[in-house]
Amino acid sequence: MEFETHVIKRDIVIDGFNSIYYFEFGKNFSHAPEKHDFWEMVYVDGGEVIAITDGLGRTLCQGQVIFHKPMEIHAHVSNNIVPNNMLVVSFSSSSEAMQFFDKKVFNLDKTGKTLLTLFINEAKKALGSISGEYSNKNPLDFSGAPFGSVQLLECYLTELLLVLSRNDDSLIIREKVSESSRDLAQSSISELIASYLKDNIYNNITLSDICKTFFMGKSKLCKLFGEYMGVGPIEYYSGLKISEAKMLLLKDELSVSNISDMLGYSSIHNFSRAFKKNTGFSPAEYRKKINHQK
Repeated sequence: MEFETHVIKRDIVIDGFNSIYYFEFGKNFSHAPEKHDFWEMVYVDGGEVIAITDGLGRTLCQGQVIFHKPMEIHAHVSNNIVPNNMLVVSFSSSSEAMQFFDKKVFNLDKTGKTLLTLFINEAKKALGSISGEYSNKNPLDFSGAPFGSVQLLECYLTELLLVLSRNDDSLIIREKVSESSRDLAQSSISELIASYLKDNIYNNITLSDICKTFFMGKSKLCKLFGEYMGVGPIEYYSGLKISEAKMLLLKDELSVSNISDMLGYSSIHNFSRAFKKNTGFSPAEYRKKINHQK
């Protein structure tokens, strides 16, 4: 008698890992909105995190996990009260069943937490150590991984996904987005935009550049930034440049033309006009006035 092989149906298949991080963030951490063409799982191992999806904030507590689907705009912000620990795993999967996880948050039970503990321990063996630096975008290096280590990582994560998919919905968190979470999310994005403008004070950033960087439309971005900063993003950016110009004008070795070029103005005429609109003086008049007061 011969037995036929029953081919295993793989409902969820992980094609590969893109990144594995274990972060220990302070209470004031935040990062700019991002999107990518793979799935991202974020597990809060300690503290609280505000997960921002499509501009809306949601508080995640210890033991909870959220999934971001490919090309979903998202960011994570500490709640300004307590530090937090986060396991972040990004992976590629084209399985239809993955759509179940779209915009869902889960409260992990003992089984789920055990699987993630096994995943973390195996990731340390496979990678030597798990990166905790947000700025580290180096590819994963499994060259020194023990036999079967990466496959075990796949097994642990796949099992977690299957267990969550089969659950009777008791683990799914369906709380509404709170006003405090929404306010913190929007103010954090505004502060990130302001920080981006400060970092680019010697460049020539346009409104389109800001929108592209933060994945937002012009009207939404201007409304959000204006509500929390009191002025529009371009007006705020112009103010930063003028404040910097005032500092540079104190240095006699820099000509007005040099300062105009350094600050990214298209012409000295545009620089002078912007400066006078803000201060009531031309750059030359301002320098003369300051030098007279010394």
